[in-house]
Amino acid sequence: MLRTVAVLVWGGGALFGAGLRVSVVDAQGGVVANARVVARHAATGREFSCRTSAEGGCDIVAGLKGAYWVRASSETGELEAEATQLQLDEERQTVNLTLRPATLRSAVTVVSGSRQEELQEESPVKVEAITRPQMLTTGYERVSDVLQEIPGVLVRRGSTSTVGGEQIQGIDSRQVLVLQDGLPVVGARGIKAGAINLNRQTSDRLTRIEVAKGAGAALYGSDAIGGVINLITREPSVPFETGVVFSGGTLGQFDGRGDLGGRKGGWSYFLNLGQSRLDSYSLLPNSVTTVGPQVLRHDLLWKTRYTFHPRFSLGFTANAFHNREQGRNLSETGPVQGNSRDSMQTYALVADWLLSATTNLQARAYAARYDESNLTTPIGRPAAPSPSNLNERLKRLDATISQQAGLRHFLQGGVEWAQTLYRGANRLVGDNAGQQVTAVDTWLQDKWTATRRLTFSLGGRVTSHSMFGSAAVPKAGAILKLNDSWIVRGSFGLGFRAPDLGQLYFRFANPASFYQVIGNPNLKPEHSQSFQAGVLFRQRRYRLGMTLYRNQIRDLIESRLVGTPRSTAELNALLAALGIPFFFDPLINRQTFIYFNQSRIFTQGVELDAELNLVRNLRASGAYTFLQAVDRNTRLPLPQRHRHQGQLRVDYLIPKLGLTANVRASFFSHWVLNAVTGTRGLPYQIWDTYVGKDFRRGIQMFLAVDNFNHSRDGKLQLATPSFDRPDYGRMFRLGLRYRFQKRD
Repeated sequence: MLRTVAVLVWGGGALFGAGLRVSVVDAQGGVVANARVVARHAATGREFSCRTSAEGGCDIVAGLKGAYWVRASSETGELEAEATQLQLDEERQTVNLTLRPATLRSAVTVVSGSRQEELQEESPVKVEAITRPQMLTTGYERVSDVLQEIPGVLVRRGSTSTVGGEQIQGIDSRQVLVLQDGLPVVGARGIKAGAINLNRQTSDRLTRIEVAKGAGAALYGSDAIGGVINLITREPSVPFETGVVFSGGTLGQFDGRGDLGGRKGGWSYFLNLGQSRLDSYSLLPNSVTTVGPQVLRHDLLWKTRYTFHPRFSLGFTANAFHNREQGRNLSETGPVQGNSRDSMQTYALVADWLLSATTNLQARAYAARYDESNLTTPIGRPAAPSPSNLNERLKRLDATISQQAGLRHFLQGGVEWAQTLYRGANRLVGDNAGQQVTAVDTWLQDKWTATRRLTFSLGGRVTSHSMFGSAAVPKAGAILKLNDSWIVRGSFGLGFRAPDLGQLYFRFANPASFYQVIGNPNLKPEHSQSFQAGVLFRQRRYRLGMTLYRNQIRDLIESRLVGTPRSTAELNALLAALGIPFFFDPLINRQTFIYFNQSRIFTQGVELDAELNLVRNLRASGAYTFLQAVDRNTRLPLPQRHRHQGQLRVDYLIPKLGLTANVRASFFSHWVLNAVTGTRGLPYQIWDTYVGKDFRRGIQMFLAVDNFNHSRDGKLQLATPSFDRPDYGRMFRLGLRYRFQKRD
């Protein structure tokens, strides 16, 4: 529980214009910027909140007099305020709050569950959050690595040769929306198996990662029918700060990053630069094939904001990466070498207006581009290399208005326009002419505080799609606080997902293997239903939670092998039978896969999680997920999913010595590889550890050992080695961090 009760205010009658001036400091007396302060009216449950400025203060204008609980927490949720009391009268009062280490760190302020700030434990849908301090104490550099320790989320480790996608409660990447600061991340989503490659996203620039589970289409649009991953970037908290981190280890891995930022008066800025590299590796002896390619990546993030007036501010963000990979493969005609380059740039302009004490308006303009080029070259034999390229362009305009209506209703609504273009040789019908789709969405949400302990969240979205017409999806949720220890929540949502341009117009012939994938312009949209119900019990030093979930998807789009046409006549007959236009122009003598609406699936199960503060400096947390994932047409289990999954983490701190240490474990049961043949991957467990030592002047050294139990696929020990998971094995990383902050 976030035990941040800080102020009790007594009064009666109506009060507008009176309120609190809150100042927040840390244990050393330094001001804390960007801390969240919330005043909750004891009789109605209505909340009023603010964020502290660079000077550590903010104002709360209460909507009525009465008893208020006021709490404060740091941006990461790692610090909380001590309790105190004061008497509020008609005049504005001032209170000073001191933040200290939180007893439990599970209750973080999140936004992804409802598009508004709320405590993690008070969201109507299940939202997991990994904060920056937690990320730092793993030593991980990639978002894909961080996500693998979130309950109910599956990311294959070591899969640098493939797209770093994810599953949420058994729902695949294609149905999961990836955002950065609430805006879509680009990366050929409709082409690369539906996934945004999270191996390309660095975690160093982030203050936290949020994962909202279940259908989020009513709030975030078409691609969010299975959940939302929101990458929240860092905000400067002092007038000037800077830092660097260097780490290196096994497989020649090296990560070097630096940042600087500041917050002074009405202006804030933040710059983050980084470079990463990693050598290729193989798992099979004497094999020319590399499982993981050689990687070299550069990253940049720049964000700035200026407050022109207390009621108006304007922010700008630029984000970019450039990635280069090189690996080898064995095709039917011999060994080949693949060289891939991809890059991404996004630009966002965000304006915020405070129209009145109860009304906010935000407008955003966003442009993004992704470019990829590939060259496959035969090794040791004369043959022409095979080039291909892929480009994505996204433009988006949106506006959101928030209105406090009376004492019990908080209304939000907005309109969004988005246009997506894909083009690319050997990737799409039309090649570099490309394919384009446009969508206009309108959404509305009401947070209704029915009683002091009961809050409802009701909302919906209407999508107007340029290819598939209009669709409406609703959502509903509720939070019931039985007492100070028990919270019950539930949610229901529908989802609508239009086929992406890759599924409609894909035309890909693999240059290394004799197969091809063809899109299908006859596809229908997918529709989903998501149910969640959970209970949370919390005390000062421990927390227990349970969530039941069920997700259903109708008309799920999947590729299916339809044959290997050996002649033009056989190919044309196949296309005619399936209703595929001849201008898709596939090849003969290749295994041919085509997308179809062929499945009705469901995933259901239970998630259990717990957190325990054993003693002052020893903390343990863990989770268990049971998953049943079934194709309702065939009654067969869905492949690439674990029925049982667990996580364990134990942290130990010695503040006097500046030592931080932890041990983390992930457990996985067997997993279905092919439901028809019944083949399975072997169960496994992976243990990681981290030790960090703080020195004077902001210097820290750390050692991380990933997979220290050297878990590798058991099939590598067979007489004829093979593998289903690409874990390299034990890996070491040694790093150095430096942090400097200048306060007023």
